Amino acid sequence: MNQGGDILGRCFELAGAGRLDEAGDLAEQALESEGDDGGLWRFVGMMRHREGDFRGARDALETAQALIPFDPSTCCALAESLARTGHAESALEVYAALTEDRRCPEELMPAIAAGLGYLGENGRALDVCVDLIRRRPESAEAYFGAAFYLRRLGRPPLDALACVARARELAPDVPLYRISLAALLDHAGRRDEAHDLLRGVDLDGVSCRCCLRWMTTIFLAADDPARGGARRRRVGEGPASGVAD
Repeated sequence: MNQGGDILGRCFELAGAGRLDEAGDLAEQALESEGDDGGLWRFVGMMRHREGDFRGARDALETAQALIPFDPSTCCALAESLARTGHAESALEVYAALTEDRRCPEELMPAIAAGLGYLGENGRALDVCVDLIRRRPESAEAYFGAAFYLRRLGRPPLDALACVARARELAPDVPLYRISLAALLDHAGRRDEAHDLLRGVDLDGVSCRCCLRWMTTIFLAADDPARGGARRRRVGEGPASGVAD
């Protein structure tokens, strides 16, 4: 085995042992003398991607791509890195190739849908979620993703309700699914069902602003002012996400 191969093997050993910083540092240093080793460039690119350094990941992965073939996981990381650094057209080309690649594992499909959604390709993201439902009907994430992109496409809340209900059925312990279902029921005029569904939800486990706002609205409308007031005080906290708006 050549020196680059020996170093790459050591990098994987370190990463497998959880010593990710050491693995990344070793690979970065090795590129100074092994700059034509595609495997090292790919390893560095994936490490940078993991750390959220999308520009650095893009540069490393594009270099690696010129030297070695990529597997679907590496292509997905490249696509996200391209998207996050303003190269939308190139990112879409990679995502399109992934959706057509039958070797692409199901585990990557949520990330592909999210990447397409990030680029505003909500219809294509929905198609990926529907395909994942077909392949893996027990995937709660796929059903919730389908509902999310239906709403992004401007479809009415009722169109998304069945998907969220199925997601909640498959993963009853996920607060986001439960709260989103309650919000959609409320939109459908089924406020009592929505209120009952939210009983027992742990406020401390909810960080989404949209979820907190929906809960506040439902509890106050159901004449549950104590719980509604507590949620109203927290509406300004945390990130926003969901399917009911």
